[in-house]
Amino acid sequence: MKISYFVSDTPFQTNCYIIVTDNNNAVLIDAPEVQSSVLDELEKQDIKITKILLTHGHCDHIESLALLAKKYNAAVYIHELDEPKLHDDFLNLSEYFADYYSKPVPHFANANTVKNGDVIEQDEVKFKVLHTPGHTKGSVCYITNDIMFSGDTLFKQSVGRTDMPDGNYANLLRSLKMLDGISDNYTLFPGHGDSTTLYDEKRRNPYMKGFDYDDML
Repeated sequence: MKISYFVSDTPFQTNCYIIVTDNNNAVLIDAPEVQSSVLDELEKQDIKITKILLTHGHCDHIESLALLAKKYNAAVYIHELDEPKLHDDFLNLSEYFADYYSKPVPHFANANTVKNGDVIEQDEVKFKVLHTPGHTKGSVCYITNDIMFSGDTLFKQSVGRTDMPDGNYANLLRSLKMLDGISDNYTLFPGHGDSTTLYDEKRRNPYMKGFDYDDML
């Protein structure tokens, strides 16, 4: 398994992670706007995108979803509570951020829905679904080996915003409390910004450090 990533060339600067298996199949974590140079490099290396795992359904994470799913006949996975965002401009915020887009974000209607505890397999790689609502109702993290893809639930010393439709700060705190209770350390690859570790976020992230969660809910 090899991991690389690119950052979308948009004001959102969304991260997209590319996990390549031993059989040269690729799993994408999220599908922001993808540069042609990235696709050219995949083709050059004879890498085929077989699965796209979405951490949630906001527009900046699904800009290239319809394009990539069609181009590669890739299977798409999203939590069942966020699936409606794939074909609703209000829920996925593309209506709200219309000024950022020269054309509408294409809808997608053929996703596989997942729930907490599900496991998605591609060759030798297994991804466990961890439901972490707060940023959206259906936000998830994906865990494989000692790596966690945290989407917009947890960033380096920050968290995803909760002031958009179906965001909920109390639910986000519950999700952070659950992550705080995980004893294993993970390299954390978030939806925006730099990588970190779960251990460092427990110590340094102000949203995970020094709060009495029960008093805040």
